[in-house]
Amino acid sequence: MRSRKPICIIFAALMLAAAFPIILSGCSGGRDSRDVVYDDMKAAFEQADLLTANIGIFTKTEQGDTVTYGECGSGVIFERHDGTYYALTAAHVVSTEDGQLLVFTVNTEMKTDVIPGLDDLNVLSPDTYEAMYTAEVMYVSQRDDLAVIRFSADEDLSVMELADSDPKKGDRIMCVGNPQNQWFAVSYGTVTSGIEKFGQAHGFPSNVMRHSAYIQVGSSGGAAIGEQMQLVGITPGASLSPDGKTFRYGVLIPVSEIRLCLDEWDRP
Repeated sequence: MRSRKPICIIFAALMLAAAFPIILSGCSGGRDSRDVVYDDMKAAFEQADLLTANIGIFTKTEQGDTVTYGECGSGVIFERHDGTYYALTAAHVVSTEDGQLLVFTVNTEMKTDVIPGLDDLNVLSPDTYEAMYTAEVMYVSQRDDLAVIRFSADEDLSVMELADSDPKKGDRIMCVGNPQNQWFAVSYGTVTSGIEKFGQAHGFPSNVMRHSAYIQVGSSGGAAIGEQMQLVGITPGASLSPDGKTFRYGVLIPVSEIRLCLDEWDRP
């Protein structure tokens, strides 16, 4: 048995205390799971041209002359009507009441600036944020840490098809997201549990399944994809070591819960 209980965290899109854009940094901590690659799934994913179905999400808040941006979150497009896209994400990523949602895609140029006096720290430039699409929350689930957002774009973006059934323990998956500002990173692993509860202590309880694909802050709301290149879940968070540096396992909200969310949504 473990002598210390792991810390279960939800990767919340918290507002920055200072009026600076997101600081760009590399991943820290983690296990060798970050280095796992399933070559056949990687090739199938590239052939299906599904990378553009994935998005990143920021929250912009203005107070007087001060503008702040929340930490990055992730999402995945599941429906399109002409130039209007509907995406799934984690509810905690879009839980701000007075902020504006900004969406970026794989085609967004992530320009950076250097903070004066801090030459080793780069931040996203104002031009980058201005190039992002504005989005609105369409529905927030009452069952799980799930939300539906909508945005319009002048790009031809892919749509991720939902799987017919939940993944099973031992099934291989890949997760796509923006962990610690590593834009549209892909990680690989397997489902390691059946459905269990997660996130009650953080105010976003969900029915989830554990998995071994590496995720970190910024991965929240990202896609978990099965071997048939279909959406099998949304990743709301993970369990880290007590010091927060070591990844232990991730969790995904399975597609059965996603379908319940979409069934409850009163579509416009």
